[in-house]
Amino acid sequence: MKKKTKIVTLDGEKAIRVSFATAVYAFLILLVVIIGIGSILAYGTHTEIGEKIAAKIAKVVPFPAAIVDWNHIVYINGVENNVNSVRQFYQTQSFSNDGLRVDFSTEIGKKRLEIKKREVLDKMVEDKIVEILAKKRGIEISEADVDLAVSAKLNEFGTAEQVKADLLKSYGWEVEDFKQLVVLPSMYTQALSQQILREQKSDAQAQSKIEKAQTDLKGGADFNEIVEKYSEGFSKENKGELGWVRKEQVIPELANSIFGTSVPEKNTIVESPIGFHIVEIENKKKEDGEDVLQLRQIFVAKNTFADWLETQKKQISVWVPMNEFGWNKNLGMIEFTDNEMKEFEKKQRSDAQGDASLMF
Repeated sequence: MKKKTKIVTLDGEKAIRVSFATAVYAFLILLVVIIGIGSILAYGTHTEIGEKIAAKIAKVVPFPAAIVDWNHIVYINGVENNVNSVRQFYQTQSFSNDGLRVDFSTEIGKKRLEIKKREVLDKMVEDKIVEILAKKRGIEISEADVDLAVSAKLNEFGTAEQVKADLLKSYGWEVEDFKQLVVLPSMYTQALSQQILREQKSDAQAQSKIEKAQTDLKGGADFNEIVEKYSEGFSKENKGELGWVRKEQVIPELANSIFGTSVPEKNTIVESPIGFHIVEIENKKKEDGEDVLQLRQIFVAKNTFADWLETQKKQISVWVPMNEFGWNKNLGMIEFTDNEMKEFEKKQRSDAQGDASLMF
């Protein structure tokens, strides 16, 4: 009897082992199937049902939306969560009361939401690049420093409880989301930009260029000709014209110079954080008791962190497995792979007036 009992026990153990192994194999096979289906839905379909199923699977299985510098991943579920937060923000604001439209439910609205999704992914990739570059340069942000910054931000915008309620209402965020998605990336950006600007060559070349422009103006040269010869960026593209502006619409350094109590000396060079300016007041009027000036300028840019970062983004490896988006290495940005969507975004931006989702 003892032998029989022992044999039965062994057979039972074998049966349990076989059953357990079978269950494990079955689970692994099921997991592979789920991942496979999720991958197809996440990367290979644009149907509404497919995207909903993919979003649910992505909550469990972290599919990459972008891989930066070979081993740093931006996940699809993170992108989707941020897009949902963006949607919630626009839907909880009173833009419609101001005559601005925000409706993501229509066919056009869904395309506009895709533009926001592209922007979200682009920002997440940029944040990842900044963090990578910062860490390569020995910059580390401690948990304690981030917590202090979060506390400061909460107090800056009101009481902590009030800000927490606003975050939840406007974005569906907890404080931890705000910390990881806003505060920490901004701290890496600030720390890296400070280090880069310390290392950058001096702005002597830019200053020398604006001084040559000033000398030519004092010698009687035509302002428009000097704009064409020396000015840079937006200023040159618009032939120096800034249009009618109020004091609060220009950077403080210019505002203090041209909206001061005394009339600024003609052809004066004004230095700002972004560059050197020579501003000319073409006309002046009063609106609601406030000075409004018609301005034009010659502008020469300084070296900026944005310029440096743009160069770095063009050099770093970014792979985007999502069908609808790709990485444009020449521009250093996420773009639509579909030409129709590229044209749609271009057209929408050229006619952004009244569309809060593109204006803000």
